[in-house]
Amino acid sequence: MKKALRTFWVLAAGKGKHLLIFPLCLMAMVSYGQKITITGQVTSAADGQTLPIVNVLEKGSTNGTVTDMDGSYSIQVSGAQAVLVYSSIGYLAKEVPVGNQTAINVTLEEDVKSLDEVVVIGYGSQKKSDLTGSVGTVSSEEINKYTNADATQAIQGRVPGVRVDANGGAPGANSIVTIRGAGTLSDSGPLYVIDGMLTNSMNMLNPADIESISVLKDASASAIYGSRAANGVIIVTTKKGKKGEIKVDTDFSYGWQKATNTIDWATATQYAAIRNQANDNDGTPRAAANDSQFNPNINSDIQAASLRVAPIFNGNVRISGGGDNATFSISANHLDQVGIIQESDYTRTNIRANSTFTKGKFKLEETIGLTRTVNNPNNYFNQERDLLPTIPIYDENGNFTASSMPDGSTTIYGVGNITNSLGLASVEDRTVTRNSVLGNIAASYEIIEGLTYKLNLGLDQYSQNNYTFTPTFFFNATLLGRQDFAELRETNTNYLSALAENTLNFSRVFGDHSLNVLAGYTSQKTHSRSLGIVATGFPNNEVRVASAAENRAQAPSRDITTGLRSYFGRINYNYKSRYLLTTTIRRDGSSLFREGLRWGTFPSVALGWNISEEAFMEKITFLSDLKLRASYGELGSNNVDAYAIDPEMNLFSEAILGEGQVRVPGTSITKPVNRDIRWETTKTTDIGLEFSMLDNSLQFTMDYFVKKSEDILLSITVPRYTGMDGRVPSNVATIENRGFEFSTNYNRTIGEVNLNLAANFTVLENEVTAIGIPDPIYGGGYSSNGLSATLTDVGQPVASFFGYKVLGIYQSDDEALQDGRTDGAKAGDLKFQDSNGDGQLTEDDRVYLGSSIPDFEYGFNVNATWKNFDMSMFFNGVSGNKILNGNLYRGYFDTEGNYLADAMNAWTPDNTDTDVPRMTLLDFGYNRRMSDYVLESGSYFRLRNLQIGYTLPDALTEKLQINRLRLYTSLQNVFTLTKYTGYYPVVGRGSRDRGSDQDIFNQGVDESAYPTPRTYQIGLQISF
Repeated sequence: MKKALRTFWVLAAGKGKHLLIFPLCLMAMVSYGQKITITGQVTSAADGQTLPIVNVLEKGSTNGTVTDMDGSYSIQVSGAQAVLVYSSIGYLAKEVPVGNQTAINVTLEEDVKSLDEVVVIGYGSQKKSDLTGSVGTVSSEEINKYTNADATQAIQGRVPGVRVDANGGAPGANSIVTIRGAGTLSDSGPLYVIDGMLTNSMNMLNPADIESISVLKDASASAIYGSRAANGVIIVTTKKGKKGEIKVDTDFSYGWQKATNTIDWATATQYAAIRNQANDNDGTPRAAANDSQFNPNINSDIQAASLRVAPIFNGNVRISGGGDNATFSISANHLDQVGIIQESDYTRTNIRANSTFTKGKFKLEETIGLTRTVNNPNNYFNQERDLLPTIPIYDENGNFTASSMPDGSTTIYGVGNITNSLGLASVEDRTVTRNSVLGNIAASYEIIEGLTYKLNLGLDQYSQNNYTFTPTFFFNATLLGRQDFAELRETNTNYLSALAENTLNFSRVFGDHSLNVLAGYTSQKTHSRSLGIVATGFPNNEVRVASAAENRAQAPSRDITTGLRSYFGRINYNYKSRYLLTTTIRRDGSSLFREGLRWGTFPSVALGWNISEEAFMEKITFLSDLKLRASYGELGSNNVDAYAIDPEMNLFSEAILGEGQVRVPGTSITKPVNRDIRWETTKTTDIGLEFSMLDNSLQFTMDYFVKKSEDILLSITVPRYTGMDGRVPSNVATIENRGFEFSTNYNRTIGEVNLNLAANFTVLENEVTAIGIPDPIYGGGYSSNGLSATLTDVGQPVASFFGYKVLGIYQSDDEALQDGRTDGAKAGDLKFQDSNGDGQLTEDDRVYLGSSIPDFEYGFNVNATWKNFDMSMFFNGVSGNKILNGNLYRGYFDTEGNYLADAMNAWTPDNTDTDVPRMTLLDFGYNRRMSDYVLESGSYFRLRNLQIGYTLPDALTEKLQINRLRLYTSLQNVFTLTKYTGYYPVVGRGSRDRGSDQDIFNQGVDESAYPTPRTYQIGLQISF
């Protein structure tokens, strides 16, 4: 072209100067019509991240392309007159004239109205505008802003109605998730659906692999899962590959952890003074180590010796890409978390592979996740009977000890039992190793237009080794201070859950009518087998296998198989996207119940009205969207142990019979059963309102719900006169939860600052409305003295604190006598309320003292970007709840452990202006009884997470030949405002009473929770 123009110019010039204007005009016309190649990159105005799969189209033509995984694109347009249109789901379209540009970088603004347009629900997805159920969502953008080791923490404070409590801050500690209040009397949590596989936890997931989380809260949303959904459903979708060039994303962070708080325990000098004062008050001799033989050179601090600054490392690598027919994503993660308490650590390694293949009407999807965890817990920190500050931690040879006497006697200290918690944790070998596989493969085919069949096959499998070896040791001569025979406890467990689902889905639009019909059949079989060994008597502490033991005392084993078979269906209908209807039904059959009671049917119905689609709303401009919805549904739960309806028999029993009273061999039933147990049923009513304002930049969602759980299964103790011992499950209780949920989201761009604010809160009332047993349920053990803290009874929340109310301290012996105290109470003892006014202090004076369930829970997120900088903050808090602080009990009333330093301020005739009762070992006034003296407010407000990042400009990353580089620093548990004096106001549940399946009765009991750390991290993200 250029050669032809030069030739024409020479010829034209030879004809005369008047011809000059012609080639100039011709050159302009040719130039204007010449094709131009445009390159550039598309980013999000919200966070500056590059946007893949953005449509780039030359306006008025079919000429277009899409951005690759880095947001980059290249397109050849017709000329300078062309206009490029950039569009993507969730963003406002943008038009840019080409003109004389060859490089065009574009920033797209979020379209708030359509940003969350598609929501993942049970067995599919749905437009948010067509949704009739209550569903909370958390996107990968929110999850990736924080570095969480536990995937469950990703939803904490971000979805109203969902409470996430960590069981302390131990590495690898499980979180307890409660959706819309406790509706059961067991520890059953929500159902987790991970890429289509139904399972009971998401602890094995790497948070960086999560694309989205949907929390199904009401019956309309979750009824499709029937009996599995009584405690809510959490659907997790992991990241898939996308069409485009192969992309490599890496994210590495390293940090340090330290305790946010410590307990002010007494020093050796303080302990001796407090203990001597207790002996003097009781008129008993002082212990020599605290008096005549006090050693000022010993001042042990077992807390300081056990706590440390601990490192944490987290590394992620992900490779993804795909073409027209297939996409893939492969990721690897390694987490190495050393605990802030000595002798505790946790490692997790994940590998995940996702792929999709599409050919015509056929689609094949596969996801598989491999996880290996190794947990080494410290189970002894801050335990009862721990080392006194007057006893050295180590002997002169550097070995752990719990006595300074050569023979290990503790008589000099005046205590009967004492141990060294750090020594125990150090000598004992504890490891829980788990290798797990979670995945599924799904094939679908569109039989005719709109009708699709899908087969989903899922697998949840793990192998676990729980190993504990306690060698012989000698810290002192007490029972707690020595181990005379080495002991091995080891259990191997294999678990397999297989799922097969067949579904038919029909989806069509008929004019103004839209119809979606789902029908399915599913079957899930679970098998678990475990074999253990308890062995003692090893030749030495170095040989640690059962075959070398002299005595293999026990070989506990279990083999459990359960099955669930279900039929389900759902109809979604809407008219003009204005009137919405959803009906669902599911019928489940469980092997846990006998014939005749095995099947349960669980229906739901929901209505929605998009008021903003009505003609009369056209003139109301300040509202962008307005939707009213209501739903009612029933859900079930087969919350009972396997084989609960099957009696167990001892084939080698003996009975004493006849006049001669001789032993006669026979068979006896050893386990009581109730064959008439049936499904728990949860009935949920929900009314919701959604609306947006300011051109969709401000959104609101509100829900009022009533959740009533009936026929709740509870294991109750069998009377001794039956000749059997144990507990038997029965349908005995009803629990009602009422609440109000509110959430709002605000997006705005102010100059170069993109701001997103999100807030939510939940108000909840939990009440036991019926309990079909003669006596209420006690729980919440917090000491070896057998004291209980909670009571579950009609008219109160589950596991409410129950005991005596403290009115102050008696200032004289006469005051105690005048108060009717005949138990030996005297000046300096606690004054308890005579609640029934009978002039005596008895057990009938106990009252309810509060609940561990918050009345009000809230969360607040702030996200902002400015140029290449980004910042994210997450606040959350609770109020109206109580915590039992076990440190208060041990620090004032326990007789064989250390005291709190504040016990120096105990009542004496010369120190009467105090709230600390007199020190006593005999405790005739029974100050240690359960009372509100050991309860504290559990309310808190905290800055849970803070992250600040900087993304290198494109000019620098191009020179480095990478797509993106971001540096960030992250802080977790930045600050917490609370009146709670324990380690941290998130304590989970104690585990002393009732057994591992009913820890719900121990909620809010902080007997010795692992401290939650403050974590500082720096990280680097690089994309290639």
